[in-house]
Amino acid sequence: MYSARLTLFAGIAGIILLALPAANIATRAYLGGALLPAEPRDLLSLDRIEGNLAYLAMTQLGRSLFPERVQIGREGYLFFGDDDGAAMAKTRGAWPVPEGLIAAQAAALGRLAERMEARGARFLAVIAPNKHSVYPEMLPEDVAPAARTVTDDLLEAAGDVPLLDLRPVLRAAKTETQAYLKTDTHWTRAGAAASYEAVMDRLGARAVAYDLTPVPAPAGDLARLLKMGGFYPEDAETDYLIDFAEPPGTCTVDIGLVSGKESACLPAPYPEQSVMEKVMRAARTPQAPNPQTVLMLCDSFCSVSSPLFNASFEEVYRVHWKFIDDAALERHLARIAPNIVILQMVERDALSLGLGRP
Repeated sequence: MYSARLTLFAGIAGIILLALPAANIATRAYLGGALLPAEPRDLLSLDRIEGNLAYLAMTQLGRSLFPERVQIGREGYLFFGDDDGAAMAKTRGAWPVPEGLIAAQAAALGRLAERMEARGARFLAVIAPNKHSVYPEMLPEDVAPAARTVTDDLLEAAGDVPLLDLRPVLRAAKTETQAYLKTDTHWTRAGAAASYEAVMDRLGARAVAYDLTPVPAPAGDLARLLKMGGFYPEDAETDYLIDFAEPPGTCTVDIGLVSGKESACLPAPYPEQSVMEKVMRAARTPQAPNPQTVLMLCDSFCSVSSPLFNASFEEVYRVHWKFIDDAALERHLARIAPNIVILQMVERDALSLGLGRP
């Protein structure tokens, strides 16, 4: 009996082991993707089959296999669904706003502004738009963007708090450049440069000279969320290089959020810094046109603009606002003594800020 069961199990396992590679190769052959993965073991991957089916649903039906994760827009544009920050529901004006949340967030921003001003620092909050707000004409055909969203409600409730809404800036930028990547959540470096110019103008600070050069780029995070990145060519997207008229002479440092311990300041000709790790990043540019210290509390949208800000100010400290609480912020404010504090939040998370709460 035991031998018969073992034989049956081995037979079923063998069928599965043969069926997965066959299904992977057959669907790739039908869809036109690369038949064989870089790693042969990926022929046994259920993720690869999921990506095949997602690409099939997109190309043949114009639909997403996982619409809560990612939705399929027009002309190859992909958009976050509602799994991340209820981005699509907020776009449609269908998100049920918790009672008192907008007023509470506006009050929190006001407390942060007062706290920075009490320390002699200028405060500016910045909303980095969702791609939904910048390219509404590329949203799925069954999505009608609302004339007014929770972003507008927050701007109104914030009153006199210094709050910069970048939606008009990015909508203007897209008329001349690709402002956001089609298959990614984020703006291109051209979009990031437009946001930089708007922030510098609002601060009355001197911007650095630079050029934007279009370059091809691979598919982005939204294509990967649907596990179908392998179907896109390496030049699927248009992004840009930021070229400085003069080398900024920047060096970069990592700083422990708890210990405050600094690494050596290493030269970085093009210091693009991510805040997606629980560490504070710093950049020092002695010959920068603005002899000021800036603290940026930001998110993934501040990565590709970081070389521009780093080249513009003598010192720039950067950390994700989700990785720091009010007590830790107070310690770092005392240590850094910034002249300017910039809080930059992506639009879908603009009501999620934990800092400045009572």
